[in-house]
Amino acid sequence: MLVRYQRAAGAVWRNAHGCAFVLPQPGSEIVVLAGTGHDLWRLLAEPMSIDQVAHCLAETYDVPADAVTRDVAPILDELASRGVLDEE
Repeated sequence: MLVRYQRAAGAVWRNAHGCAFVLPQPGSEIVVLAGTGHDLWRLLAEPMSIDQVAHCLAETYDVPADAVTRDVAPILDELASRGVLDEE
C-alpha cells in the first residue's frame, strides 16, 4: 500500500519570516520548518506520496527526483513520528 503524508489534522501552525511554526499538539514542542522544510509544509496541505513530494521539490530546486527521495523520506518519517504529519 502506498503511504501518503499530509499536515496533521490537529496541528496548529503559523507562517512567519519564511518559516512554518508547527505545534503538533498542546504541550508538545514547536517544530520550525524553514527553507525546503517550509516548501514541504506547503506541499503537504493535501495528501502526497514520497514520490509526489520528491517530484515537486525536484522541479522547484532543479535537482534529480531520486536524490530528493533519499533525502526527504527520513524527514517525512521523523515529522510523522513527532505528530507534525499524518500518514494514510
